Amino acid sequence: MGASAITRTEVDVTHNPANVVARAAAVLEAVARSSAEGARLVDLAAATGIARPSVHRLLQDLTEVGYIEQGTDRLYRLGSGLFMLGLNAPTPGWDLTAIRPIAAALAERSEDTVYVSVRQFDGVHYLLRTEGAYPIRAQLVDVGDTKPYTSSYSGLALLSTLGTAEQDKALASRSFDVPEGWLGDTDVDGLLRSKLADVATLGYCGGASVVMPGVAGMAAPVPSRTQRPYMAISISAVEARLTPERMADLAPDLLEAAKQISLLIP
Repeated sequence: MGASAITRTEVDVTHNPANVVARAAAVLEAVARSSAEGARLVDLAAATGIARPSVHRLLQDLTEVGYIEQGTDRLYRLGSGLFMLGLNAPTPGWDLTAIRPIAAALAERSEDTVYVSVRQFDGVHYLLRTEGAYPIRAQLVDVGDTKPYTSSYSGLALLSTLGTAEQDKALASRSFDVPEGWLGDTDVDGLLRSKLADVATLGYCGGASVVMPGVAGMAAPVPSRTQRPYMAISISAVEARLTPERMADLAPDLLEAAKQISLLIP
């Protein structure tokens, strides 16, 4: 499931420059997160923090074994040699049967819809959904859907845990499920950055009509014991349901649910 595993560019290659495996993995992850058109050498060097000549040598080595391909346009893409590795990789160690009761308890407390999602390269993939008792629901996402970071509260919560370069890239190519013009004269970049900053100070982000008109939500990244957060839990509701006061009231429950899930994942 793509980047639901360790984001290898998070390996601190600057403190262990001799770790060739870590640097090669960082380059692979950077290529994987680039657009389908491919990645330039200069962009891969910037994304990984590895010197350009070293990135070039790693790309050459990875090309020789089929893990990277370079087109006639000189752009780098993942190679077909990774396909068999992916087929033989074990499934991630998530026990959704154990996670579901935690999400269900939060849905019962909030009476709204609760989602659990996982980071997947340039967005989030939704793993499960549980429903609260409130009769009017904001069911805009189905289990199995993948959304860009900027089109969901879960995406913003997880984007906040990534590096500045990755945040800038996501915000520069931001995507919504509705025409961006619905936000009118709003400083969209500033609005989204404020949500990223909220996660650092509050542990979660939220609001109304930020990613979709008439919809409110709040989301928190789930801490990981081994890496940066790659999973998020969120509450979704119609706009009138999640006022600032109610979000503040639900925040401890949301953060506690994230903490409980963190004990069940790597």
